[in-house]
Amino acid sequence: MRRPVTRAIAAMTAPSPQERDAAAAARGSAAAHAEFMAAWPCLSTVEVAQPPGPARTAEALTVAAWNIERCKNVAASAALIRRAGADVVLATEMDHGMARSGQRHTTRDLAEAMGVGYAFGTEFVELGAGDLRETEVFGDTPNAQGLHGNALLSRWPLREVALIPLDDGGGWFLRAPKNDGQYRVGGRMAMGARIDMGAGPLTLASVHLESESDAAGRQAQIARLLETLDALYGAGPAVVGGDLNTRDLGDAGPAGPEMLPDPAAVEPCFATFAAHGFDWRHANTGATTTRLPPWAPRDRPLRRLDWLFTRGVTAGAPAVVPALSEDGDYLSDHELVSARITP
Repeated sequence: MRRPVTRAIAAMTAPSPQERDAAAAARGSAAAHAEFMAAWPCLSTVEVAQPPGPARTAEALTVAAWNIERCKNVAASAALIRRAGADVVLATEMDHGMARSGQRHTTRDLAEAMGVGYAFGTEFVELGAGDLRETEVFGDTPNAQGLHGNALLSRWPLREVALIPLDDGGGWFLRAPKNDGQYRVGGRMAMGARIDMGAGPLTLASVHLESESDAAGRQAQIARLLETLDALYGAGPAVVGGDLNTRDLGDAGPAGPEMLPDPAAVEPCFATFAAHGFDWRHANTGATTTRLPPWAPRDRPLRRLDWLFTRGVTAGAPAVVPALSEDGDYLSDHELVSARITP
């Protein structure tokens, strides 16, 4: 079983192009995957940069969760976060040195554009350009670093940062789950940390559950996350959010606000959250949180995949913010979700 990663560094070290090529040639081998996981420092470290200026404690704050879909437009994404009034962002699908996102370290660049600190962890070392469309557009351009992961961005210093594995990894290396030739080294994970509030520490976690799973698999990943969070930080005040890939909520049961009281019958991970003292009813609207890319079929269903969960704090003013630039340009296939948090 993979263990939490807590070794913080100032700059992530990616495997060389030659190492990534060797991994691509070895895809399908569990033994090779284990060797890469053990040998590549980017999978056993977290990159942390604290916010500029003197350390402060938070009173009330707005927390957002956003799957930024590679963060291909840093400036417009930062502007949207500012418009949403977010003080903390639980960010997922962040690229570092990928051709599809301009080879940028998107977490670092987004944090600098917002004037905040960040913690970034590698979920996958990408062995190709990405999905079918990204491969078509960027497949002839080598990735500079080839890293993809999740992050926390915060106006307040991030303490006790940890990468929390949600599975044992290898699922995207032994096979391409989407049957699109997308191979990766690594496994699903969450980023955890604490910030100081006037009433005491607040635990934060940014999570991206496996997309090619089922409701039971999602529940198992959430159980592993929450047990690890409690072991690392205790069972105190916390906000957990991100892309839970709760696909079954779009296929059965009530829709919109009517489904908020009891979604556990369809997605049992909500029962696991409740068992750990978390609530979602006041931090979410129940509206759909996905957006159709311009190139997607118009009949593709919209879903409720992105959530915020709170424990030991008061949540209010939930919002779903369209993932569009000020000019109306597409930024992500997920909307930003946010809520106001008070002790």
